[in-house]
Amino acid sequence: MSEKSLKDAIAAVLADDRPAAELDGVVSEAFPEFGVFREEGDLVIVAGETRRLLIRRLGPNLFRVSENAAASGSTNLLDAGGGYERDLDGLVEEIEAFAAI
Repeated sequence: MSEKSLKDAIAAVLADDRPAAELDGVVSEAFPEFGVFREEGDLVIVAGETRRLLIRRLGPNLFRVSENAAASGSTNLLDAGGGYERDLDGLVEEIEAFAAI
């Protein structure tokens, strides 16, 4: 899936102020090699046994994203203020960068 089509698919899913967890289908389709699951309204993308990308929606065009290396990861790390704020373009870039490693 190209960057533009990934961005378009993500934007379509999130059009109604839905939580980041709603992106599970889009991310699973674009990157079938990853484990993808929901933790309440947050999305967790898992690569291998220890790499995790945590995503939380903060607003209409604002997300908190955190990449972590841990045997088990929880979006509680986002509760503690970890990660970085990104807009939609930044979110797509973070997901693609995570996939590129």
